[in-house]
Amino acid sequence: MATLIKGGRLVTGVDSYSADVLVEGESISAVGRDLDAPDGAEVVDAAGLLVLPGVIDPHVHVDLELKGHRSSDFTSTSRSAALGGVTTFITYITPAPGQTLVEAAEQRKLQGRGRSHVDFGLHASLVRWSDREDDEVPQMIEAGIPSFKMYTTYGDAGLMSTDEQIYHALLLVSQHGGLVEVHCENDWIIESKIRKLTEQGHLRPADHGASRPGYAEGEAVAAVVRAAYEAGAPVYIVHTSSGESVQVLAEADDVGLEVYAEVCPHHLLLDEQSLAGPEGQRYATCPPIRSGAHREELWEALEEGLIHTVATDHAEFTAEAKDEGGNDFRQLPMGVPGVGTSLPLMWEFGVRKGRITENQLVDRLCTQPAEIFGLCPRKGTLASGTDADIVLFDPDCAVAIDPAVTQGLADYSPYDGWEVSGWPVSTMLRGHWIVRDRELVGSHELGSFVHRKDVCQRPGHRAVEE
Repeated sequence: MATLIKGGRLVTGVDSYSADVLVEGESISAVGRDLDAPDGAEVVDAAGLLVLPGVIDPHVHVDLELKGHRSSDFTSTSRSAALGGVTTFITYITPAPGQTLVEAAEQRKLQGRGRSHVDFGLHASLVRWSDREDDEVPQMIEAGIPSFKMYTTYGDAGLMSTDEQIYHALLLVSQHGGLVEVHCENDWIIESKIRKLTEQGHLRPADHGASRPGYAEGEAVAAVVRAAYEAGAPVYIVHTSSGESVQVLAEADDVGLEVYAEVCPHHLLLDEQSLAGPEGQRYATCPPIRSGAHREELWEALEEGLIHTVATDHAEFTAEAKDEGGNDFRQLPMGVPGVGTSLPLMWEFGVRKGRITENQLVDRLCTQPAEIFGLCPRKGTLASGTDADIVLFDPDCAVAIDPAVTQGLADYSPYDGWEVSGWPVSTMLRGHWIVRDRELVGSHELGSFVHRKDVCQRPGHRAVEE
């Protein structure tokens, strides 16, 4: 069946203009003015609406087990995503001890198959590196999983890699055309801070920020960037949260290094004082929410292009799970929900507040995630031949955020009661409506695993030789 979306204002990463969009099958077949509807086509009046590409969230945690609690599954995560205008997210494979990446990937794809309202991709976590063979990396890339996550912290959980391991991974992954992404925090600094806070009895949520200072992140970002320079490899920094990290990104940009970075809405919008409130434990995440000075540097970096993507680091637990560790931040399942609110929040506090343009909004939430993570040209823009992942966004639809709106697992939101002036009202995934008039109408069997390739395909960036 064909669908003609008429009279809307299309917004891409570079242009905004009035045009119609014709969808045939699962793809966009034409974009232009005064398009004719084929016989039997559904005609949708988009007058007064913005027509956007589907949002791509490249950092989402699904079925994450922390401190004895499990986060939202594929169905609840994707339901919230669809209602928020997200049509693709990328989540993680973390192999168990003795399990190969191939085995873990098949297990993860099976978890998502028939259970997701939106499309999903996978990142492979390189943990316990010595337990695996290097040939797993090209196997993953061939299987459509070309991005690999590493950690400079969480040594007690068996996730941390050494500097040597990160350097080796950068060499190997880039040789085969993949991308390494790194969670950057200095583990030694964090552990020493936690020991001191424990001795002092300062373990409330309000003390969490002191355990992971901004300079601990900045120091680790600098070390990873140096390793990428030595390896001649691209690198992606997840959830940038500190001014010290922004300074490193600026220095890397000055010398022309291929360093990508993301920022999360909670690091742009929430204040560290939230951790000191009566429900501070519900705002606890890693890296922690920081002060206004850090937020200001993050906004400037996002506007200037030093930060390339907006990702949520969505890790959604119930209020009960978060409250259980409220007296000791060491016992908290870290993370906050966010996949269902990133687009309206960035519209309200980014575009409407004049921090970024509407084109930068689409560039950071749609286009660059597609280009960096190998979803381009299939996703991330509105053009003939691309997947018909389309969001109809009403810039005048006032909404107060609460769990009934986002419909995820959590019975709270870090943005409870916040009012935004625009909201995605209808969302299409590969030519199928999954949300109409803010009501979920698509099946959880529609979303599928997305095979990705050709990462880092920004103009002027390297392409791997065959």
